[in-house]
Amino acid sequence: MLRRRKHARRLLAAVLACGGGLWAQAVYESPPEQLPRVVSPQPVAFDHKLHMDQRMACSDCHAGAATAERAGIPQRDECMLCHQAIATDSPAIRQLAVMAPGSRIRWERVYKIPDFVFFSHRNHAVTGLECADCHGPVASRTVLDQEISTNMVTCMNCHAQRQASIECYLCHDLGQ
Repeated sequence: MLRRRKHARRLLAAVLACGGGLWAQAVYESPPEQLPRVVSPQPVAFDHKLHMDQRMACSDCHAGAATAERAGIPQRDECMLCHQAIATDSPAIRQLAVMAPGSRIRWERVYKIPDFVFFSHRNHAVTGLECADCHGPVASRTVLDQEISTNMVTCMNCHAQRQASIECYLCHDLGQ
């Protein structure tokens, strides 16, 4: 914990040294992370590769991924729109079919950001970023684990690479 605080202070000092963070210019160092971070099994087996092989887009299941602040995570009814007729004999689909309409699936989140961080999928999508830029090669994964860090250093380095703003208020509510 002390190490994280010390690292956060160093990062903040680096941002402030860049003139308060108008534009990212530097590459920041981060303590090593254990990636990929293995995620607990999902409550319903979902194969991203299988769905992408069927030429589906991320936004087919993650409504709003390119147009809303949050990408959205599919629930039982969205899945059943297609699966009333497709792969109905699959154990995972049978599991969904017996759930009550309107039921929420308690998906295990793969990519998490702290509560004090705001991330807009829409703002990143309009710049031309692809889902894989932040989420890794999801299209080739049967089971997802977190392969790309969501820590501040990763985001700051991405912004530096693209000469995007690193103003603190873009991602953090500063209580103003």
